[in-house]
Amino acid sequence: MMMRGRHVGIGFYGSYILIFLLIIIFILIFLILKNQSNVNPFKEKLINILKEEYASSEITADEFIERKSIIEDAKYSNSYTPILLERYANCLITTQEFLNIKAEIESNKNNDLICEQLAKGIISYKEFKLNMEGNK
Repeated sequence: MMMRGRHVGIGFYGSYILIFLLIIIFILIFLILKNQSNVNPFKEKLINILKEEYASSEITADEFIERKSIIEDAKYSNSYTPILLERYANCLITTQEFLNIKAEIESNKNNDLICEQLAKGIISYKEFKLNMEGNK
C-alpha cells in the first residue's frame, strides 16, 4: 500500500537544514585552523633562551614578559635582525639598546658593514652614535 500525501524523511526543509549544518561545520573548521599558531622555530629558540635566562634569575618576570613580547612581535626586515634578536634574548643588550640598534639597522642609512657590527655587538650603539656625530 502506498502512502500518498505524506513525506518520508526530513521533508522539504531538509536541504536547507543540510546547507545550514555544512556552513556551521566550515565555520568551525575555519576557526580551528585560524587559532592554530604558526610557530617560528627561530623565535621558539629565542624564547627558550629567554626562559633559561629567567630561570637562572638573570632577569625579572617583568623583563621576561617585555622581552618575550618584543621577540614574538619582531619582524625580520633584513638579515641582521635575527642576529640582534639573539643578542637580545641572551640579555646582552637592554630593550632600549635593542630598539635603537634595530631602528638604525632597518633605516637603510648605513652600509652593511656598520649594520653587521651593530647587530653582532662589535661596536656599541653609543660608539656608533659618537662616530656619527663626529662625522657630521
